[in-house]
Amino acid sequence: MTSPVVSAAGLLAFCVAAEIARELCFKAAANDAHDAPNYALALALRPILWLGLAFWISEAICLVLTLEKVPLSVAYPITNLPYAGIPLAGALLFRERLTRAQVAGAALITAGVVLVGASGL
Repeated sequence: MTSPVVSAAGLLAFCVAAEIARELCFKAAANDAHDAPNYALALALRPILWLGLAFWISEAICLVLTLEKVPLSVAYPITNLPYAGIPLAGALLFRERLTRAQVAGAALITAGVVLVGASGL
């Protein structure tokens, strides 16, 4: 049987990963449809956009399940890790440039999440 702490940590990790994946899917879809004459139609025809929407729905369901097990004061800070992870993932996958200030901000967000949220698990 899985411990409630391990289960909650897994749910939170999925929420964070799904949100990062969602935003990467949306960015890829936007990049693919960028030059299309009918942008909205081109975007709607991108399977990667629909994958992003699936991540969004699954993340929402997972967050509700998480909140059954974890206090909001713990879960909420952890679910903000994508604010650090998304720019870093964008730099890795899309070769977007990050300034030192952005990297420092991501490190501060991560440290804040660890201090505020993870201590309650």
